[in-house]
Amino acid sequence: MRSIRGVGGLRHLLPVALIALAGHLALYRTFTPSDSGHAYFTWYEPVVAGLSVVSIATLAALLLAAWAGDERRRRRIVAVLLPAARQRLPFSVRATRLALASVAFLVCQETLERSLSEGRLAPGAFAPSQLLLLLGVVAVAAALVAFVERSCSGLVALVARTAVRRPRADRSVRFPATRQAGARRRNPLADLRGLRAPPLTA
Repeated sequence: MRSIRGVGGLRHLLPVALIALAGHLALYRTFTPSDSGHAYFTWYEPVVAGLSVVSIATLAALLLAAWAGDERRRRRIVAVLLPAARQRLPFSVRATRLALASVAFLVCQETLERSLSEGRLAPGAFAPSQLLLLLGVVAVAAALVAFVERSCSGLVALVARTAVRRPRADRSVRFPATRQAGARRRNPLADLRGLRAPPLTA
């Protein structure tokens, strides 16, 4: 379960990096820019894409295991996935936050690339046409990621409702429990004792 929580922790950074990668593609129109400042893309892009695929595949495998497994396993998996599903934001709010975080991430990425290539602090800057293109691509990518997250949260909620569903009541006929045989108190009338005689008449 610790590994599951570790995978779940990537949901904060991984979508932002993936959307920023889409914006980077829109700026340079290629996945592998040829300049020296983007040499790290030979491993950066496969890592981001690979982790995205692994995260989706892991979630699908967990949902399938919870759906087809026994009640105990289902409850354990749902206990890990349900907190993330309950933190679901409205679609527009989540898409806006992803877009803003991705733009900030991309600006920091461009600043680091230019600073390392020029040997000095060089803040990332974009032409007006590049900025409009970047914002449009990032907005579309953020909306797509938010939609995928919302769909996954819906699946988790569906599995959670199945996991906590109460079992059907046992309608079999039940007979009352038999009383244990024990010593019964003897009725005084059986021995004609314990009774008072009627009063004598004068």
